Amino acid sequence: MHADLVDWLLMVLGFIGSVGDGFSTPLVLFVTSKLMNNLGGASSSQSDFSHNINKNALALCYVACVQWVVCFLEGYCWTRTGERQATRLRARYLKAVLRQEVGYFDLHVTSTAEVITSVSNDSLVIQDVLSEKVPNFLMNASMFFGCYLVGFLMLWRLAIVGFPFIVILVIPGLMYGRTLMGLARKIREEYNKAGTIAEQAISSIRTVYAFVGESKTIAAYSAALDFSVKLGLKQGLAKGLAIGSNGVVFAIWSFMSYYGSRMVMYHNARGGTVFAVGASIAVGGLALGAGLSNVKYFSEACAAGERIMEVIRRVPKIDLENMEGEILENVRGEVEFKHAEFAYPSRPESIIFNDFSLKIPAGRTVALVGGSGSGKSTVIALLQRFYDPLGGEILLDGVTIDKLQLKWLRSQMGLVSQEPALFATSIKENILFGKEDAAIEEIVEAAKASNVHNFICQLPQGYDTQVGERGVQMSGGQKQRIAIARAIIKAPRILLLDEATSALDSESERIVQEALDKAAVGRTTIVIAHRLSTIRNADIIAVVQDGQHYNFAYMGEYLTKRIRERMLSQILTFEVGWFDQDENSSGAICSRLAKDANVVRSLVGDRMALVVQTVSAVTIACTMGLVIAWRLAVVMIAVQPLIIVCFYTRRVLLKSMSQKAIKAQDESTKVAAEAVSNLRTITAFSSQDRILRMLEKAQEGPQRESIRQSLFAGVGLGTSQSLMSCTWALDFWYGGRLIAEGYISAKALFETFMVLVSTGRVIADAGSMTTDLAKGSDAVGSVFTVLDRYTKIEPEDSDGFKPETIMGNVELRDVDFAYPARPDVIIFKGFSINIEAGKSTALVGQSGSGKSTIIGLIERFYDPIRGTVKIDGRDIKSYHLRSLRKYIALVSQEPTLFAGTIRENIVYGAPNKNDESEIIDAAKAANAHDFIAGLKDGYDTWCGDRGVQLSGGQKQRIAIARAILKNPAVLLLDEATSALDSQSEKVVQDALQRVMVGRTSVVVAHRLSTIQNCDLIAVLDKGQMVEQGTHSSLLARGPTGAYFSLVSLQRTPHNSNSATSRTFN
Repeated sequence: MHADLVDWLLMVLGFIGSVGDGFSTPLVLFVTSKLMNNLGGASSSQSDFSHNINKNALALCYVACVQWVVCFLEGYCWTRTGERQATRLRARYLKAVLRQEVGYFDLHVTSTAEVITSVSNDSLVIQDVLSEKVPNFLMNASMFFGCYLVGFLMLWRLAIVGFPFIVILVIPGLMYGRTLMGLARKIREEYNKAGTIAEQAISSIRTVYAFVGESKTIAAYSAALDFSVKLGLKQGLAKGLAIGSNGVVFAIWSFMSYYGSRMVMYHNARGGTVFAVGASIAVGGLALGAGLSNVKYFSEACAAGERIMEVIRRVPKIDLENMEGEILENVRGEVEFKHAEFAYPSRPESIIFNDFSLKIPAGRTVALVGGSGSGKSTVIALLQRFYDPLGGEILLDGVTIDKLQLKWLRSQMGLVSQEPALFATSIKENILFGKEDAAIEEIVEAAKASNVHNFICQLPQGYDTQVGERGVQMSGGQKQRIAIARAIIKAPRILLLDEATSALDSESERIVQEALDKAAVGRTTIVIAHRLSTIRNADIIAVVQDGQHYNFAYMGEYLTKRIRERMLSQILTFEVGWFDQDENSSGAICSRLAKDANVVRSLVGDRMALVVQTVSAVTIACTMGLVIAWRLAVVMIAVQPLIIVCFYTRRVLLKSMSQKAIKAQDESTKVAAEAVSNLRTITAFSSQDRILRMLEKAQEGPQRESIRQSLFAGVGLGTSQSLMSCTWALDFWYGGRLIAEGYISAKALFETFMVLVSTGRVIADAGSMTTDLAKGSDAVGSVFTVLDRYTKIEPEDSDGFKPETIMGNVELRDVDFAYPARPDVIIFKGFSINIEAGKSTALVGQSGSGKSTIIGLIERFYDPIRGTVKIDGRDIKSYHLRSLRKYIALVSQEPTLFAGTIRENIVYGAPNKNDESEIIDAAKAANAHDFIAGLKDGYDTWCGDRGVQLSGGQKQRIAIARAILKNPAVLLLDEATSALDSQSEKVVQDALQRVMVGRTSVVVAHRLSTIQNCDLIAVLDKGQMVEQGTHSSLLARGPTGAYFSLVSLQRTPHNSNSATSRTFN
């Protein structure tokens, strides 16, 4: 299904190669029988004896040449087509995922971790089966048929006697395959659950560290893996029974030897023929067993393929690829909601809209105001057709939007969300998501319009600067301005602004608001805002509450488990700077957690067993050979290294290429993880094709390596297999010479050959695992890179001071700092600030001035390059970090919730087990209790992946409740109320004021109204503290003061809108 013409050609050639490889073994046995008959039979003369030996030895060499050709085809063609088809499969899967409607993700809880697993693990399982297991199965199956065919042609009586034994060989293999199929599927499901926990923890690492949630995360991860361990034990038992049943083959060989000797005595059969037929039956039986062992891999690949195909086959209810539908020639931009009814698919009992009607005239700006969860963002989601209404209709220029072509409809709209979604690529590439073919001049114009151009120009790489995973390298305001530039460059007919300026400081907000007002001219603009100052120029204000708009106003397995647990435990000790690096994105780390532990288990379990078996077999065989006929044994042992070197070279080549392929694979996994995390942004901008091109680019590396890997696989397999036949030819030729010269008897030759030739077979079997060993050693290297890494900030320093309590006096003295990912961009140079215990300190200033950096240094997410950070007069580095963080609580600008219930999110990081009343009190204090109680499942309501089921304001209030429940000595509020509407903000602000009493509080705020009551206000500008004092003392400095200027910027719009504020709050 994922194969094109080239792949079909490669598979046909690979099939010929695999079948040829399988049939070459019985051909070798046939020629060997002639050699044995020559050696064991009476000869008329020594020259005839030598001539016959030479002729048949040469025939073996010819067979070896044929083997080289067919094995090359087998190795090259299957490896090549496996990579090609897996690459195409990944792209098709991600395309299908991005094609699904938003409601599908709400219902199916298709988490980022699940997509990572499918793009990374499932596609690799399928690739591995196509590249190695299919050719292995075909080779073994053809060897089985070939061996029995040769047996019947050479000595049919003996073959018939051996034939019934097939049943004994087949039954264990079939039972093995069937049992493992069910177990493999269950194990995969359990791993998925664990993967989701790991992905969420790593992508929200600052929240995990701030709330000392490492042990809770590891405990949840370990519990999720427990069941997989039990299933793994059952899998091991099934495998052991199946492998043990292979002992039947040796019993069959014994019987065949006995019956063959009777045929030599009474039916004039020749010894060499009896040997060849007996060996064919035994080798054929072994081949059948080996072939059937691949059933496990086929079952895993079928299960993986079915999971992927389930998504690929699904046609979404709202299909982006459906090119049917109208395209309006002239879009005026009139939007109308007529009697719309709506409930989210995941919560059908919670009605959001009931008979909702709203008309937005073309070219006008309408502002939607109302409480958190009232349905404001739902208006935008319905207009963009993320969801379809349950009843009623939505019209654009009088045409219902479900009759319009979806891709065209979304191209007419530009969206700026409350939580800006950026991708782990450059600033330029992020802006280009708005308009792919934009020239650099257009990008610069859009950046200037959104007040981000000057900041970008100050960066060493300018527009080519990488923003990091989810834009982690940028401040909240910088991210939002890049997102606004992305919307502006699109020049849409309808502009959708969902709290577009919530993350900006006053100065940036003023300029960006002017830019947005300018951009809105002549366009239909829908603005969602909690700050009424931002909608003073709106033509219409619609108050939305309880799904209605009320008024209109015109106005201005054990090892696997242990490895995964230890890796995650170790990862959760690393400093935050490590996660900022591109190669350590949550997608890449989860991919390694999923794959590497599994591969190591396979290496240590199955492969180590093979190594022990190989070493013991080779040692015993060499000793016996040297005792029986040392001259022949020395020659046979001397040529074994040729085979070993051949396989070893193949392994080394594959290993180097495997490492490059895995690195590139992590890149494509990262693209997939980001795509799913930012699905709404991609859907809004119809950027699916752009994401797929990013995936294609990420896979170019593996594809190039695949061509080389396929060539080396073919040459390595061909050379090693043909060398085996050549060494047999040499053994018999030299053995014949020794017999002719009287050094050894024919009996000694046969004994030595039979004993030592098994070493070649054992080494060949071990060699066939070189690809697994290459992957395994890479995985071991990857695992130990994590396990052996010393974190630069040790959270569990045994010598660290564990405080019983802390007063909360915080001091930064002469601090120099730059983020590890951008060491050339200096944030602080000789910066000092003193934050008194029990007092509240506000940090104000423009975006990027270093406010959030201070919080990162207090939490010790980073260490300063120079200078010290002290708490209670003690250097923060001397504390036991996890003990210290128990006394610090953080509420971030972008609230981080985990996929669990509301209750689980509130108690996350709480030091003790909390009773229900404490949880409810914390929720009430954060003004969250009423909306939680209104949900069907109350505190047991599922939040969804990253809290996707809740509105921005609801998420923020749960995050505040989580901080309140922790009862910290130091409270860090980084724009804690930016996502709240005015009413909620007032109540939560009052709650926070109460919570701040008697605590050291550090407040980062752009809205100066929220920090007027703070004991100390510090004004920052470009990493320097330019002013500090109380609100009144700073205002007293007059127009020349930096704080006075900031207050003046915010006061004007607020004053002009005071009447509005009274009316709509």
